Amino acid sequence: MAKIIIVDDYADLQEFFTSLLEMNGFEVKSAGSLSELNALLNSFIPDLILLDVMLGPDNGREICKGLKGKYKEIFIILISANPKSLDGYKECGADDIIEKPFTITTVLNKINNLLTERNRS
Repeated sequence: MAKIIIVDDYADLQEFFTSLLEMNGFEVKSAGSLSELNALLNSFIPDLILLDVMLGPDNGREICKGLKGKYKEIFIILISANPKSLDGYKECGADDIIEKPFTITTVLNKINNLLTERNRS
């Protein structure tokens, strides 16, 4: 069972992603801030992180850079309603993006494609 962390400061979105992903067989944890994410990473190393770009006072792109420096094997998908904030996502180490609004199919396809890619490697 693949493990996923949802990082978003909007509780309703955390709940939505958690329900969706658990129904699709993933083990899911969520964090609403950078400090919550760091605490979670002490005990739960995911296969993939869904990371909001606008995370309160923190910048998801910078968080992504930091995570990729330490956890190269974790896939990171950046999420944002602002398409410009997703431009050049590879520069911060992200593996993919999801633009809000999104469809359930898009979310599941992007996650499954990355995880399948790892299994083929």
